Amino acid sequence: MHLPLVSVLICAYNTEKYIEQCINSVINQTYTNLEIVIVNDGSTDNTKHIIEKLANQDNRISIINNEMNIGYISSLNKGIQHIKGEYIAKIDSDDVAKPDWIKNILEKMLEDPTIIAMGCYLEIISVNGKLGKYYKTGDIWKNALTDAHIKNDMLFYNPIHNNTMIMKSLIHKKYGLIYDLNYIHAEDYKFWFEVSKLGKMANYPEALVYYRLHSEQTSSNHNASQINTAKKIRREIITYYMENLGFVNIIDFDNIKFSVLNKLLLEKDVWNRLTYKDIENLKKILFDCFMSAKVDSYTICRTIFTSNAKCFTFKQKIKIIKKMLRPYKYISNI
Repeated sequence: MHLPLVSVLICAYNTEKYIEQCINSVINQTYTNLEIVIVNDGSTDNTKHIIEKLANQDNRISIINNEMNIGYISSLNKGIQHIKGEYIAKIDSDDVAKPDWIKNILEKMLEDPTIIAMGCYLEIISVNGKLGKYYKTGDIWKNALTDAHIKNDMLFYNPIHNNTMIMKSLIHKKYGLIYDLNYIHAEDYKFWFEVSKLGKMANYPEALVYYRLHSEQTSSNHNASQINTAKKIRREIITYYMENLGFVNIIDFDNIKFSVLNKLLLEKDVWNRLTYKDIENLKKILFDCFMSAKVDSYTICRTIFTSNAKCFTFKQKIKIIKKMLRPYKYISNI
């Protein structure tokens, strides 16, 4: 049986507390045909020494040392340029892989060659601090399993655990996809959206990676920026989705054509050619637009109390009116 080479990519910056446990979890994978590419992004603590010590013990490890800190996205892209495997696995330097992470996912991908990228659930390791108030060690973060469900959920949030994913290297070698510096702090959402256009995605229905929650991680320190970038990406995904349904130039986001979209949803020929799921998605998108848009009170009231508002439930209508009366209490999510 052909056992393809899997390149495991780890980017590290000042993670001396966690990096050894992370690397050892990869070294100890039950699937052994690996190359382990570690990018040390100009760490100023003991990270570099720990990586070099482990590299001396396992010849599958290669190290790329950045003389100065160039950032997570640039380090990822630099590491991608050095991989040799048919598949690429990525894990963050403060996370821990369970022994069968690569084996279980790769087996599924080899069984179904149409899958170009596959991840899994996450199991939480919650370090004491503000994040520990919301999540506890042992919690399982699940995501959609099938390609259709993943792509549908992508309209509303990022359904991919980036630090669990294994993908075919042709994503980079054939299609030239890399992480985009214009989407800092939410680069994974943008990246997996672009991957979703290329082929089939899936998730393995088991937590094969431990995700460590702590206040030092990038996503904790740049939460506001991450949210704003995610909104930008979501707009792109919604626009792409709408155009594929044949609705071109319907949503401008800065000047939302509510009446046009409402009319389309109410016309029989539109309902007949759309699936039930597409209709429900469009209703949710329209509702989010109303809850996020800066429109005057008259426009909201007119839309709510006309027949075109049938695509809103009674509860949604009440919520929109409350937003009109007290806009400061509601946060835009689109």
